[in-house]
Amino acid sequence: MISYFSRFPFVRILLFWMLGILLSGFAYWPMLGCLGFLIPGRVCKSAGISSLIVVFAMAWTAYLMPVLPMLPRDGFVFRVEGSIEEKPKSWSVLARCMGSRDSAQVWSSSSGLYRLYLAKTLPKPQAADVFAVRQAVKPFPLPLFPFEKDWGAYFFQKGIGGSAFVSLDRIRLIEKGGVERTFFEKAQAYFVGLLERAFEPGRDRDVAEAMLLGVKTKIDFETLSAYSALGAIHILSVSGLHVGLLYMGLSLILGFLLKRRPAGPYVFFGLMMALLWCYAGISGFSLPVLRSAWMFSVILFAKTFLRRQESLNTLAFSAFVLLFLHPASLFDAGFQLSYLAVWGLIAFQQRWASIFKFRGWLRWPLTQIWELTCVALAAQVLTWPLIVYYFHQLPHPLSFFLLNPFLILFSSIALFLGFLLLAIGSFLPEWAFQPLAYLLKTSFQLLHGLMFSWVERVTSVIPFLQITILEMSIYFFAIALLVWAPRRWKMGACLLLLFWQSPETKPQAYLSAFKGEAVWVENEGEKSIASLPASADPAWIQAHLSPMWANCGVKDTLTRRWPVKGNLQWKYRSETYAYVRIPTEARGQQHLILGKDVKYRDKEWLKSWQEATWYFLKRPSAYWMGELKPYLPSRYYFLDEQPAIRP
Repeated sequence: MISYFSRFPFVRILLFWMLGILLSGFAYWPMLGCLGFLIPGRVCKSAGISSLIVVFAMAWTAYLMPVLPMLPRDGFVFRVEGSIEEKPKSWSVLARCMGSRDSAQVWSSSSGLYRLYLAKTLPKPQAADVFAVRQAVKPFPLPLFPFEKDWGAYFFQKGIGGSAFVSLDRIRLIEKGGVERTFFEKAQAYFVGLLERAFEPGRDRDVAEAMLLGVKTKIDFETLSAYSALGAIHILSVSGLHVGLLYMGLSLILGFLLKRRPAGPYVFFGLMMALLWCYAGISGFSLPVLRSAWMFSVILFAKTFLRRQESLNTLAFSAFVLLFLHPASLFDAGFQLSYLAVWGLIAFQQRWASIFKFRGWLRWPLTQIWELTCVALAAQVLTWPLIVYYFHQLPHPLSFFLLNPFLILFSSIALFLGFLLLAIGSFLPEWAFQPLAYLLKTSFQLLHGLMFSWVERVTSVIPFLQITILEMSIYFFAIALLVWAPRRWKMGACLLLLFWQSPETKPQAYLSAFKGEAVWVENEGEKSIASLPASADPAWIQAHLSPMWANCGVKDTLTRRWPVKGNLQWKYRSETYAYVRIPTEARGQQHLILGKDVKYRDKEWLKSWQEATWYFLKRPSAYWMGELKPYLPSRYYFLDEQPAIRP
């Protein structure tokens, strides 16, 4: 009889565990009636075990769900936790609340975790510093436009309740932390010093610190955009590529220990685990590196001690443990992309690499290029639907097929030389250190020279792509049939891979605010016109507008900037909108948009607008709201406190 736990047990366990996480929040106790393992028969027993896994996953996920306390409204005391990130105008810190003050000026002990942005005029805070703040903490803002990332839900899963920007006059240091840096922080600072010794200040050094040590706060927006456009953003953050390369290098160096039995395999395993997890600590114990370190730890154990192992089962076991410890990781894009990429490599890379066998004197370079291409293709075959779903773009096929093998090659060379420098650079005299540093700098110059020259000359990305969850499900189901189903089912899988026809979208417009200025976006078919303030930068447009454009089928966009001064007026669907910065009488307009600098001292002009719908770009103070109360129409909105309004 075939056991439920035969060959790929953790693949089955993982699938039902993920189903339980997805169903968490629903009533799960009735499912205990599915205890089919009490009934004779293999099918009933399998159904019963599966139902128990689902029920336990639902209960465990609900138990671990964070419960957020009330946000402070007047003032609070907090302790800085974790690392401090440097932003262009602030210090980003994770704050653990120790006590808060209510409206009656009474202090009480309270808890909570908040993301605070401290003005950069404040000296850089340190971990464990204690501050008192006269400031309210606000919930994370709702998404402005449809399909935008919901940061409130994202931070809720991490137990972070809200955020605030704190100016210098509203914060006071109570107690200096005095906590010594950990071993890993000291090691990271030491290795950063080695890279500063090897590189001149600039983009290459910033990228090297991010790739090798996880220090990515110095990279500018243009560099991030270039990596993102070429589908190589994963190179910048320490993740599977970096840990995998370190794992392979250490395996080659220490592999001789596996033959020195009986103690050799144990020494090999201990050294490998120590070095892998030391690197994870030095690079900051971020989620991607923790995920990768754990994945390779499981692979290492299987390789060292198990005579027979199934790669897919090993991968499923590592994913199951991570989802057991932190079920919310299932909804993290990095978790999904990492495991699907490795799954794709396991399922397809060797099959495709064996298709072509090269001969002649070019056999070795052609074989290497083809194998690197297969690595890129295998990693993409299961991840591209999620890349489109989350980021609404894909690398251009020309960039992907021609450039990606060289990007993988050059980035691998740069990583190898970087690891070598970090490992032995401290022991080298200056005459030996400088040639190695020169090789490392040259590898980054080659990588960035190729990348930026390509981005400047070739369209490197296909923007505004969209895919629905139904389309993704059809695609993954078809891929599963192609790989594992009998031959007679494969034709049906090919038919499923035909493009799903998405319904046409109707014309729509949105009104919102950005830093007290109006944002007006009008979509019609494949065209969109966005009227924006001058301060709206490309990063804001990419974060807020690009997801909506992609999901609405927009292909052609035009962005216009508002004039700095004066009133504006336009029509939409036979109704007139007036963007008023200087008081003026109404002339039949149905919508009044009140600029942030409008003066309300002389309020008589507002009487003529009482039949219109009002939109405040910035909520006036309580005093002025009281003064405006006799003039307010039946419908008015505060655009700085809510998502975009769809007229």
